Amino acid sequence: MSFAVKKLKCVSCKAPIDEADGTLCGHCKHREAEVYRRQLALVNASEEKFARLWTQCQRCQGSLHQDVLCTSRDCPIFYMRKKVQKELKEATDELARFGW
Repeated sequence: MSFAVKKLKCVSCKAPIDEADGTLCGHCKHREAEVYRRQLALVNASEEKFARLWTQCQRCQGSLHQDVLCTSRDCPIFYMRKKVQKELKEATDELARFGW
């Protein structure tokens, strides 16, 4: 697997791009503001969903002033919260690629 190289992809159309090109391919460059706005909306929605799930876990735990220490493998909220947390990190990383 040493011959496999992970390349950056265009945020909009997922076409492979070089690092020097930035975040978008040549075909999507003229829509940079629209793509940025869409990515920002995705980050905001993910943050809101994570906050709602976090608050729900805090209520279940019985304290809104402490970090959630839940590791219940039977709780579907736990897995949803972890999934949204991962999606939020990925969306934030893609947003940071814009460098604005």
